[in-house]
Amino acid sequence: MGTMKRLEFIGCGSYTVYTDMKSLLIAVLLGCSFQGDGLRVTEPSYPDNAFQGGTVVAALEVRGGRVSRVQILKGDPPFVDATRTALSQWRFPRKRGDRPALVIVNFRSPNLYSFGTSERKILVDGTPDSLPQPTSVVEPVYPPNSPGPGSVVLQMKLGDSGSPSEVKTVKGAGVLAQACDDAVRKWKLTPARNSSGEPSEPDAFAVCVFRRPVLSSAPK
Repeated sequence: MGTMKRLEFIGCGSYTVYTDMKSLLIAVLLGCSFQGDGLRVTEPSYPDNAFQGGTVVAALEVRGGRVSRVQILKGDPPFVDATRTALSQWRFPRKRGDRPALVIVNFRSPNLYSFGTSERKILVDGTPDSLPQPTSVVEPVYPPNSPGPGSVVLQMKLGDSGSPSEVKTVKGAGVLAQACDDAVRKWKLTPARNSSGEPSEPDAFAVCVFRRPVLSSAPK
């Protein structure tokens, strides 16, 4: 009999089971994804009915490592449902505790070329004081040598000004990850405050969702 391991299955019912190695192999063959006690993220799908880009800002309430609530603070309608569905499947290490997390999801415009500034101002109402408040995002450039669509998840460490001082890749690689990293470092946020009114270091994540681009003509 195989070694018993505690594994978290996502995409096959989102439940925790105790399984032997034979069952694990079957799960892998069925396309189930799994994770131990570390951070587990799922990226939103780009909606088929979206013809331009958009941004969704969400606050995650976490209980026992699971997301108990996805609070949409700001969102463009075509992208809200896809974002909520994906973020509700995120899993955090239990040792992290139950502090909330901020997630900013940028769905890059499907246009191959962007005209004018790529910076977009964001007005967010109802952001908890314990979380930073985004004020503007810069849309990533679609790399000309990218093999196709994809998504990138980054974890941001914010400086005293609120802007990202460090960025770590959680999921994604290659030219799309670099394009997302380059853009996120230009994002602007208002620092979070603790109960004493002092700056705090909350968990903040950036997600870039790239769709296969289309050619568009410059506005006349």
